Amino acid sequence: MNRWPAVAAAALTVAALVLRALLPAAWSPDVPLLPDHAAGLAFPALAAFLLRRRPGHLLARLMCAGGLACAVRVGAETGMLTAAAAGDLELAALLRYPAAVGRVVGGMLLAGLLPAYSPDGRLPSPRWRPVVAFAVLVTALECVRAVVRPTPAARHWPAAIPNPLAIEALAPVDGLLRAATEIGTLAVVVAGLFSLALRARGADAALRRQLAWPLGAFALYVVCLLAGPAFWAPCLVATALVPIAIVVSVLRHRLFGIEVLLGKALVGAGVAGVVSGAYLAASGMASLVVSGRGQLFGLAAALLAGAAFQPLRVRLRRLVDHAIYGPHGDPQRLARRLAAEVRGADPDQALRAALRVTADGLAVRGLAVRIRRGATVAVGEPIMVGDPDTGGRDTGGPDTGGLDTGGTAGRLRAAGRELPLVWYGEPVGTLVIGPPGARQFTAGYTEELLWAAAPYLADCAHAVRMREDLRRSRERLAAAREEERRRLRDGLRAELGRALEGAHRSLREAGTSLRSSPSAADRLLGDVGTGVHDAAMRVRALLHGLTERS
Repeated sequence: MNRWPAVAAAALTVAALVLRALLPAAWSPDVPLLPDHAAGLAFPALAAFLLRRRPGHLLARLMCAGGLACAVRVGAETGMLTAAAAGDLELAALLRYPAAVGRVVGGMLLAGLLPAYSPDGRLPSPRWRPVVAFAVLVTALECVRAVVRPTPAARHWPAAIPNPLAIEALAPVDGLLRAATEIGTLAVVVAGLFSLALRARGADAALRRQLAWPLGAFALYVVCLLAGPAFWAPCLVATALVPIAIVVSVLRHRLFGIEVLLGKALVGAGVAGVVSGAYLAASGMASLVVSGRGQLFGLAAALLAGAAFQPLRVRLRRLVDHAIYGPHGDPQRLARRLAAEVRGADPDQALRAALRVTADGLAVRGLAVRIRRGATVAVGEPIMVGDPDTGGRDTGGPDTGGLDTGGTAGRLRAAGRELPLVWYGEPVGTLVIGPPGARQFTAGYTEELLWAAAPYLADCAHAVRMREDLRRSRERLAAAREEERRRLRDGLRAELGRALEGAHRSLREAGTSLRSSPSAADRLLGDVGTGVHDAAMRVRALLHGLTERS
């Protein structure tokens, strides 16, 4: 069922294009094509696609209804001109009603209400309901005025198309009523654009990225519309871009880097406008103040404009980046946050905190530091730390850092890039950057953020590496001390065993020869005393060495 409005709108629009091409020159409009032609083809078709992916989505229904109204407008208007050219003014008068109603309803739905409900199908707040009520009131008043307006004079066409329902008494105020409804319609359109800007002001990065698509498309459409009928071709393109932008914002707003395109366009337009204005102002002032030296002062103005180009571009880019990305992508703010996080913290905790701050500043889903001859610290989404071919394992988490012992960042390295970390000329590790998250910065802006964060990460990595080296040195010293103590304990045990065994043997021999040879027994007892004394001295020396090594 969703495709039938799109088919009907496309059929009406194509029929209108065919009949428009067959109109006599006297009945052909001055503007070859209207924005309603693009709206009749693009909006219902993309609305059907969106309804298939998001059934019941309010934006899709508004797009479908507005596009169908625009198709009715161009179909009825072309039929009206065809009937009038054939001399059937009664049929032309009847066809004028759906053309007028389609023009009013389609314009209000697509240019007024659609921005107010973008990108999620809800108003910014309940306070915007009076704006919707005002839009409905203006639409109803303009429809009634278009139906009962007095019959106009034949100014643009060979003959005047009559209005059977005309109230001729309204002729004195018809112009005033038309101006009032046009002002009301313009106010609703401006309010719709303001609602998008208001949403973007207090939105997070993901919502701001989603809003950038319809905001940029509607702004481009308004600019082309205000440029006048001469810009009908750009206006057609801008009209067709609006439904595309809305579908992308609803379905795939994270797939394309709209911030990059929008930022470059704003910076380029700002630089061109300021430099051109300064050049024209300087040339004009020179021509007024100093006559006959216009070329010289024009050259001077061009040189000044060229000299101011780069500083102006850098300043505008800073302003645009801050407006698009917010404070998260500011290199100076990132440096201050890193300095506050690592001040006075434990090396491991400081590195993890610095990684979390850097991952938030870079808007990446994962970040890791592979320390040279040490561990790998990771934060963000679970990432593969270690070469998959050599048995890497997943570490990391949404709020805490993961710690792994060595290897390379296999999966993360494949998804991002690596940046060496250098501490006063000494390589201390490698920063492995994961895939981007909701925000996506330009390449130059990302480089600035990386260079702002790299010194702090290098300091933290160096501190972790030095602590690991100190820990390993203490472990080696403790192992050597334990080995020496073990050797002394074994020597003490062996020395005591030999001394006691010798004393036991001598005492047994002395007891055996005590009655038969008292002198031999005395000699044996003297040897036992000497041996025990010598063993006691050696044991004392061993105990002294063991005590010193403790």
